[in-house]
Amino acid sequence: MGNHSYHESIEKNRQEISVGNKSELSRAAQRQAQKPKAKKSKSLLMPVLFFIFILIPVSLLIYVAFFFEPNDTLTAKPTENEVSFEMNAEPSSAAVAAAEKEEKEQKEADKAKAEAEAKAEKEKAEAEAKAKVEQEKAEAQSQVEKEKAEAQAETQAKADAEAKAAADLQAKKEAEAKAKADAQAKAEADKKEETPSASGKTYVVKPGETLYRIAVNNYGAAGAAAAVEKIKQANGLGSNSISPGQSLTLP
Repeated sequence: MGNHSYHESIEKNRQEISVGNKSELSRAAQRQAQKPKAKKSKSLLMPVLFFIFILIPVSLLIYVAFFFEPNDTLTAKPTENEVSFEMNAEPSSAAVAAAEKEEKEQKEADKAKAEAEAKAEKEKAEAEAKAKVEQEKAEAQSQVEKEKAEAQAETQAKADAEAKAAADLQAKKEAEAKAKADAQAKAEADKKEETPSASGKTYVVKPGETLYRIAVNNYGAAGAAAAVEKIKQANGLGSNSISPGQSLTLP
């Protein structure tokens, strides 16, 4: 309670005391009127009673109303009592219904929250499982492609090796054929060189040879000049110029 409520309570008590004193005084006056007058010693009792029951309470009320400051702890106690009284009072049907409704809504909210969390966990687990399956599938596909690429590379390397071997074999065969043809051509040239013609023998000019050298080798140094002229006439040459591999008829 506040300070104002406390003053009202004091004022109410003071009025009740005043009314009680007045009723007692009226009853005392009636008894005094009915009874004969007492002795002088009894007449002193009335001022004492008046002082006790009137002046002292009035003085206390004046002190409380104008000078007394209530302590917070004293004012807090009635409040606590009121709160405890309100808590101990039985709740009304509306309060019970509101509490039940609030409890029901809380349960529904908790249930919805639990369902949402369970749904989220389920979706998360499904997403993780799906991602894991896709990752495994991608790894398997990558492994297959890797193996396929390795097989293709191995096949290509084998094909390149076979092609190289075939090319080497072909080159070897060509080289052997060329060497055989060269040997055969040389043999035929040598045979042709040694085979004499109707009017003499045929000679194949070798690299670095001249008509004078051929004449010296075949006719001797003494008649070399005359032999050059004979060779030129026999082969229809207008000059002494000849080339390697050229066939000349030696008369």
